[in-house]
Amino acid sequence: MPSDPRELIRAAFAKAQESGRPDWQRMTVAVLKNRILDLTEGTFRESDYGASTFQEFARNHGDILAFDDTRTPPVAILKGPSPESGPLFPLVQARIRSDLWRAVLDFSNDEKYVWDPVEQVARRASSAGASGPDMPTITAEQFNRWKKAFADGVEEVERDERLPEWTEQRRPASFLTPRLRHRWNGYLKTEVQSHLLDWFTRQGMHPPSNVLEMRDGCAKLPPSEELRKRLIVSVRTMTAEELARVQIPASVLLRLKP
Repeated sequence: MPSDPRELIRAAFAKAQESGRPDWQRMTVAVLKNRILDLTEGTFRESDYGASTFQEFARNHGDILAFDDTRTPPVAILKGPSPESGPLFPLVQARIRSDLWRAVLDFSNDEKYVWDPVEQVARRASSAGASGPDMPTITAEQFNRWKKAFADGVEEVERDERLPEWTEQRRPASFLTPRLRHRWNGYLKTEVQSHLLDWFTRQGMHPPSNVLEMRDGCAKLPPSEELRKRLIVSVRTMTAEELARVQIPASVLLRLKP
């Protein structure tokens, strides 16, 4: 993980872009700190960069960040060109392979998982004949950081009394409203995939080509239809403020029936 503070900041915004948020270039300073903490596995400290608070750290990098101080906490806005990385989940039907999903998220007991480099699968370490490097199963604390980063990024108009309770307690995703549950599931997939790819890179191994797989019964759509379906799903999850910023060509409006 980069130690250059500007690379850390850009990496945090790149992860927001990967999550599919239309306004990924903007996030509160609290969300930015949570994303950097996650990227550094909790080791980030402002004092290592000569700052006493995170806001001071962020404002020390005004060459790449602008700030909207009309909101509390302030919103950090990434300047300049976008990160080159595209979304990790171009298909809404895609899911992470079940063995890899379990290997990352099964932190509720002491079960460990190992990577079988021959068969290219994640196995329980207790399985007969299982051997290989330990898979990067997250901790409960890291999972809670993901939940908090997600919740901190939810717009005020979408918040209700269930969100803080879900964030602070062990509540299933079904506890959330349908819209937030959909967004959380996409956010979690992005975090898990990024976590896996980082691990394979650190191990000096290529990840399997089928980290992502299509859901049962979902045929791959042509590129134009993929885009159409993704746009429809995105519109359904947008806030009123996000919808107000959508630009539709006049030629499309003219094709609509009165």
